[in-house]
Amino acid sequence: METEATIERIIEGTIEEFKVNGIKFTMDGLTKRIGMSKRTLYEIVSSKQELFELMIDRTFADVKSQQKRIFENDQLTLLEKTERLFSIVPAYSDRLDYRRVNEIKYAYPKIYKKIHEYINNDWDRTIKLLEDGMDAGIIRRKNLIILKAILCEAFEKLLDGEFLIRNNITYEIALKEMISIIMEGLVIQER
Repeated sequence: METEATIERIIEGTIEEFKVNGIKFTMDGLTKRIGMSKRTLYEIVSSKQELFELMIDRTFADVKSQQKRIFENDQLTLLEKTERLFSIVPAYSDRLDYRRVNEIKYAYPKIYKKIHEYINNDWDRTIKLLEDGMDAGIIRRKNLIILKAILCEAFEKLLDGEFLIRNNITYEIALKEMISIIMEGLVIQER
């Protein structure tokens, strides 16, 4: 049975290979990068598709973990929680070239669908937080179904490599600007 450290090493190597070679990276290149035999790698994962799924599952598990810490942090104000929830940067972001994520969309549509589902699902606590902000008079009354749709589409647009390249912008900078625009539209009082 593989250890957590081994799986983490595989994910880290996959991210590096993806960053350098996109979806065209090879299992040979990955095994060289992480110092593992191909046989051992295939005992843990069966394909490149499984590697991408593992990377995405881990990334969104980290997002969920960050969300949980934000919701449970009683030191944060409602507005701070809202802004931090919208601004979560997933694990591995510092090493992941988001401009390449679009390659997954076309080469592995089922995996990209999984990304889409992660982005679009599990908004209940965030919606509740926004409703609480509206009830408290801190956040403008807006249709939260529309706001969620806008945010989901915006998060997906930030994964569009062509958009980032065409506008010569990084994911992190685009995310920060997007959240600034959203928060300025929502917040009633000065932050």
